[in-house]
Order: sequence, then structure tokens, then C-alpha cells
Amino acid sequence: MTTGVRVLVAVIVAALVSAAILVGIRFAPAARHVATIIRRPSAVTPAIQSTSRSPQTGLRNIAPFATVTVSSAEDSGGQSAGVADGVVDASQWVARGELQGAWIKLTWDRPAVVEQVDLYDRPSPVDYILGGTLIFDDGAMIPVPKLPPEGTPWHVRIPPKHVNWVMFRIDAAQGRTTGLAEIMVFGEVQ
Repeated sequence: MTTGVRVLVAVIVAALVSAAILVGIRFAPAARHVATIIRRPSAVTPAIQSTSRSPQTGLRNIAPFATVTVSSAEDSGGQSAGVADGVVDASQWVARGELQGAWIKLTWDRPAVVEQVDLYDRPSPVDYILGGTLIFDDGAMIPVPKLPPEGTPWHVRIPPKHVNWVMFRIDAAQGRTTGLAEIMVFGEVQ
């Protein structure tokens, strides 16, 4: 190979590498939020903590005692903080522009025994959770079907499970954004 050909090949390689770097930088995916804490247990009113029980089992809702972390949150005014307070109302978690892959995680300061989880989809005419997964800190997973509309909860009863945290990951959704109106976790904090 002559010196002229080597120089031409080196210039072409340098140009291709430079172009690849520029394309990679320009088309790099936007940074995702790792997690957002939307509520710590001290922000929950004691009245709600003492009265929220499952009508089916009589177990206490321990979600208000958990730190609530989400993949992202649409609001900055704290409305999402009510998603795990034991009251199905306008205080909902709405993920910021996320559908599949959005998640909410409840973490307790002390071990908890969980026996039931209730999930409430947001009352939206266009946004629906079509499926998800409950994930526990021991690696156990429970598939979640399409959530019922109009404020009806989806319940799952499980044998008593000792956990430090539980997460609900949205695996399939429809609409513009997703989230939950409420998540309730029934059992006891030890």
C-alpha cells in the first residue's frame, strides 16, 4: 500500500469515527430519572394510619407507614404523595410521560409482613394499566392483569410474606401517561 493510499484510508477512518461520535451524541437517549421519593411516612396523618383496614380480611393498610419512591412524577406540588395514604381520592401518582416501565416502590423502615395488595388504576377515560408485576425484595414476582376501571381495586391475597419493600412495575399501558390512584398493602409492620 502506498503512502497516499494509507493517508486516504486514515482520513476516511477518522471521518467515519468522527461521524459516528457525532451521531451517537446527537441521538443518545435522554437521561431517565432513577427515582423520586414522593413521600416519607412522617408526612401521613395519624388518623388515616389508624383507620385504614381491609374490608375482606380486617388487616391494616401499612402503605402509609412506607417511604414511597416512583420512577418519575408529573406534579411538583406534592399531589402524588397521597397515592399510598389509604384514601382513594384525587391525590394520585401520575408518571411523567411514562407508560411501560413506570414503577412505584414502598419501603418500610422495619420488616413488614404482607398478606394482601390492592391496586387502583387512575380514573381516566384514555389512560389504562393493561398489565404489570408486583415485585418483592426476596425476588418473588406476581403478574398483575389489566386493572379494573372506575376506582374498583384489583386485590391479590398472598401467604404471609416478610418483606422490606414491594414494587409495582407497569409492563403494559395505554394512553398518554400512567400511574395509580392508590396502592394499599395490608399486613403488619414489625
